[in-house]
Amino acid sequence: MKTIRGVSMTSMRRQIVIGALAVVTSAAPSLQAQDATYPPQKPSPPKIASQIVLMTESVVQIQWAHMLSLVNAPQNVSLLNPGQCIRVGVYSTGDDRDDFLKNTKVSFQVEFAGHKYNYPFAALSEFKQIKPEGGDFVSTALGVAGVEEPARIKTMASLGTSAGHWCAPVDATDGTASVETEVESPSGHQALNPSKIQIESFESGSKKSIKDVEELGAFSQTYYRQPNPARLLPALQFLVSNEARFSSEGQAEIFAAFLSAALSSDPIGAQDFRTRIGAQPPVTRALGLLVLRSAGYDISSALNALSPEEQQKFLRLSALQDPFDLTPTRELFQHLDMLWAVFGATGQFKPVKTIASALSWRGDYEDFDKLRKTPNHPSDLTPSIVRGVVYSAAGWSLYSFQRKDPLVADYIDYLRASPDTPEAVKAELGGLSTNPAFNRASGQ
Repeated sequence: MKTIRGVSMTSMRRQIVIGALAVVTSAAPSLQAQDATYPPQKPSPPKIASQIVLMTESVVQIQWAHMLSLVNAPQNVSLLNPGQCIRVGVYSTGDDRDDFLKNTKVSFQVEFAGHKYNYPFAALSEFKQIKPEGGDFVSTALGVAGVEEPARIKTMASLGTSAGHWCAPVDATDGTASVETEVESPSGHQALNPSKIQIESFESGSKKSIKDVEELGAFSQTYYRQPNPARLLPALQFLVSNEARFSSEGQAEIFAAFLSAALSSDPIGAQDFRTRIGAQPPVTRALGLLVLRSAGYDISSALNALSPEEQQKFLRLSALQDPFDLTPTRELFQHLDMLWAVFGATGQFKPVKTIASALSWRGDYEDFDKLRKTPNHPSDLTPSIVRGVVYSAAGWSLYSFQRKDPLVADYIDYLRASPDTPEAVKAELGGLSTNPAFNRASGQ
């Protein structure tokens, strides 16, 4: 963690956000009374920031497709496995920075394993305005207070991405790739700060074991930020070695959904996983093949290599549940966690949208809330009760992720503005922080 004079960046950011919230909260009445007027802002010429950001392809191709123009900054990628690709992101600050970026060209060169990959000057292809650190927290607080957030503090930087991308060679060995970037902007030519990224082979990554449950949790919940398919096999090995614990807690199916989604999104990583799983002990091998089959891969060659007895045992295994199945049965409670596992693996919009769709079941929750307050509680788990409980759990989990995961916060912003989102769901999303049904104690 970076520090400045011994103070962690995380601590500094937290202090800044808390201080900003205190100012906002105390100023709310006067802002409303004065119709939110502010002194004129001093002119600030646009410029290109010297620091670049290395972004995974999924940020642009998958995530940004379901976001508004204002988003949280993407995480800088520090490690690639073979076949994974990155784009170069360029920041701009100051007045009229969006037009400035759209008139800027970028070139970059990647040097790795004695080879140079050159990408000549070309216009930036995708653009987003970037929220300040802690911006979602402050926006939510202002919204609860009924205060309109000033436009000028919603964003202080914009980001453009290169049209070209570099992919680590599929046969890459361990090493470090260096990235040199230059821009031609309306202000002239500028060389930006160089950056480096670690390249890790599947062989090396597959040897890095998971040490404990905490590491496994962090790995699976934030995998999409730094996809590392080489470590999916060690994660599976840890799961099997702690089978009793995961089975008793009902986590095995949830983690299998994570593995399936992660492998489905990375065919090259899945190919290596399929090659290595054949040499594993029977239980690990069977679960690995089950996950691969669920991810849509052909496992016939690996299955045919097993003994007839093992083949029969595998064929008797039940298929993994579909996380996106919202049929109101007892399994739906687990599907909610599985959907979050899919999100953690891929960063995709679809699982968040599916979870948000459960917010349309408010009427079921109100009926359930009345029933549980009666002397004779119902003994049967009816579809309406399932929907009512899942409504509460979905709202609670969405609010929890909205606070701790910037990507979920951006997806919720998009859902609230999208014409495809039912109005009832939009209303529920707007009340995530205030709805008592989304309080864990009252909702369970």
